[in-house]
Amino acid sequence: MAFVYKFMKFIEWPDQTSNPSLRLCALGATGDAREALKPLNGQQLSTQVVDGKPVVKQVIELVYFDDPTTALQQLKSCQMIYRPAFGTPIAVPSPLPAGVLLVADDPHPSEANVAIALIRNHEGRIEFSISLTAANQAGVSISSQLLKLAKNSRGGRE
Repeated sequence: MAFVYKFMKFIEWPDQTSNPSLRLCALGATGDAREALKPLNGQQLSTQVVDGKPVVKQVIELVYFDDPTTALQQLKSCQMIYRPAFGTPIAVPSPLPAGVLLVADDPHPSEANVAIALIRNHEGRIEFSISLTAANQAGVSISSQLLKLAKNSRGGRE
């Protein structure tokens, strides 16, 4: 889940300057996905270096949503939603609440609310694409550095 952590470092959410935590919500994560995400809980996100030391911007708060009803009621409390390819299927509304960004593993191409799609190439390596339209709807700002690394960026404006 190093990808998810890296994404969080290069995204700015609205009104997060005074909030010490950034909420990562995992939808229906089971088994390996849950284990892979676990180390992210409590991780510090630093984006600046002052006097040679990283300045902590926020701390990741990891929340698992396993029940579809509960998840839909609490999505607006998340900044980033991660939906693994395998696990308990939980539908995500479109559009998402403001300030909520969706990262999905192998999403269906018709899902317009997926801002970052993780896709396996023919060699089994993970690549990602970014939908600027979905990011703009979420009201987040994605760093140009992250956009350059994406397999492709589509829609909206940078």
